[in-house]
Amino acid sequence: MSNEWRKLLGSVEGINLIAEQPHLFGQILGMDKLSDIHSEWIRYIWDSNTPRALQAFRGSFKTTSICTLGAIRWLLFNPNDRIAIVRKHFGNAAEVVNAVASAMDLPQTQEAFRFRHGDYARFKVKRDGKLTFNFKKRVTPEPSVLALGIDGEFTGKHFDKIVADDFVTLRDRTSKAERRNTKMVVMELATNIIDPGKGSAWIGTPWHRDDAWRVVNSFCPIAKYSVGKFGYIVGDEWIEKKRKMTTPALFAANYDLNLISDKSLMFQDPVWPRKWDFSVRNAVAQLDTAFDGDHYCALTIVAPTRREEGKQIYQAVGFTYPGNIEDWEAQIEKYCRKYRVKYIHVETNADKGTSAKRLKARGLVVKPYSEGMNKHVKIGLHLYPVWPYIEWDGDTDDEYMNQILDYREGSEPDDAPDSAAALFREEFSADGSGRAKYEW
Repeated sequence: MSNEWRKLLGSVEGINLIAEQPHLFGQILGMDKLSDIHSEWIRYIWDSNTPRALQAFRGSFKTTSICTLGAIRWLLFNPNDRIAIVRKHFGNAAEVVNAVASAMDLPQTQEAFRFRHGDYARFKVKRDGKLTFNFKKRVTPEPSVLALGIDGEFTGKHFDKIVADDFVTLRDRTSKAERRNTKMVVMELATNIIDPGKGSAWIGTPWHRDDAWRVVNSFCPIAKYSVGKFGYIVGDEWIEKKRKMTTPALFAANYDLNLISDKSLMFQDPVWPRKWDFSVRNAVAQLDTAFDGDHYCALTIVAPTRREEGKQIYQAVGFTYPGNIEDWEAQIEKYCRKYRVKYIHVETNADKGTSAKRLKARGLVVKPYSEGMNKHVKIGLHLYPVWPYIEWDGDTDDEYMNQILDYREGSEPDDAPDSAAALFREEFSADGSGRAKYEW
């Protein structure tokens, strides 16, 4: 850190800058993408003892600014307070708390705390998702900053500030039970966990018309920052890239902050999450390859597990990669070995079998084939009929599932449903010929 910044942060002027324009302090800490609108968000969320809610498009640096930088700023002026960072899962919340710890260790931050409190900030407790500092003089069971997951335990805990970030996710979109649970936790956080007269904050993006944002909106208004109005944060090129690589329904929800009706979509209410049964040794896979930035590579792994009422039940997991297949091949090998894949079907149209040869060289059993079937017909004939009988593993990535749920004829990206349909056709139809003669 230069002497110029050291002099600034060790002064009243520097402390006032952190209070009024925290994004500039963030830039000093290396958060160079932050701008004045992020200072606006930090002040709006933190400088109030009433509930506050903010929706901002994905990629707008709301977590970096509000959660990481905002928590540091708040502790600078409120050293005895207890902050809870809440996300869908504890691990996600712990990542934010660990980012706070890393930023607190920086000499720039240390200089500001030394000037404000007369001593450098030191950790009394520093564990995954849990921080207590030497400037906290009030003795409480709760630390200075604690990570919590929506799926965790809250009983007996109390905080001066609760910031719930991305507490609604894809799982709320695809599971009524998940939506119900998230709503219950939101009410618990807003009424019993936050101390009376203290502030709670809710930030993220919407996923479903009946998700927990409806509960939040019942006790506070929601400030909205869509990419259409605030895209200057990331730039036009970034927006267009995201638009090309995101399904229309998901772009509307996560970037425009609008929800499109999904009643007309082919695939709804996936059965998940299940835990993969590794005792099943008959897993097979299909790989849909891509070579540029406008398409995804997609890998689908499926294994028949049991029969219920005469119908075959399948366990499945899916992954996507937004880049050249050559850069993903090592990970494909890991997935295939993890799920004990017997062999993998690889389409040869795009690269004349080059990817299939490279995967074979890695020791995988490869079944190359040439695709000649209309994509929409294939998805309608071979994925749609078995959809109710597929149980999806929880490790399926969000992009993969979103592409299936948002599938419409002609819409892109559609690599995930294409991969899944191809695998069911090649492996589980009667003869792999494209005629839908499933066992059930």
